[in-house]
Amino acid sequence: MSRRVSVRWSLLPLLTVAAACMHSVMPKVTPAKVPSVAPPIEARALLLLSPSFQDYGVQESNGFHKWRYRLGEAAAAALSDLVSQSFTRGEARALTDAEILQWLTAPPDTSIADVLLVPHFEEGANTDRVFDTVSEARLRLEARTLPGTRTYSWVAAGRTARVLTSRRGLSGNTLEQVLRALSDSLGAHRADLEAVRTASSR
Repeated sequence: MSRRVSVRWSLLPLLTVAAACMHSVMPKVTPAKVPSVAPPIEARALLLLSPSFQDYGVQESNGFHKWRYRLGEAAAAALSDLVSQSFTRGEARALTDAEILQWLTAPPDTSIADVLLVPHFEEGANTDRVFDTVSEARLRLEARTLPGTRTYSWVAAGRTARVLTSRRGLSGNTLEQVLRALSDSLGAHRADLEAVRTASSR
């Protein structure tokens, strides 16, 4: 066996160990802990999910071990459920950034929706400290009403610090805080969101 081949084989265990040290964490969001707006808002809502939002994640390192938290994937699923239950008709669509921009800038099409909702992650982090682990996230939800094209923007933050807890539960609890705050924001603006439905049906 040549020296070049033997060197390549000697690197294989190192590459295997490096790959094994990366752990994927899907936050555990419990639907019962994220109450929807009740009764549902009398409007049709369309949630627009971009690839950058759904693929959003944060990474935590501890020695040779690394964890990637799939915040975007978990938040997209939970937010889709929240929207579908908080409006008389709520739908989620996965679109490219260009398609979302077209939806937001094109002339309003009230035949499909009364409200367009676009979420963005502003911040996310998971940090191992000496005595505990901290999970943080901040999400912004933008709403554009049709046909009046009024815009609203709500920012919600979550933070959890625990000792000896599962990473799925830790990051999931943080997202649940964020989603509960967004649900409260939607409920607080019920009159504004329902008014566009009344205007479009005239």
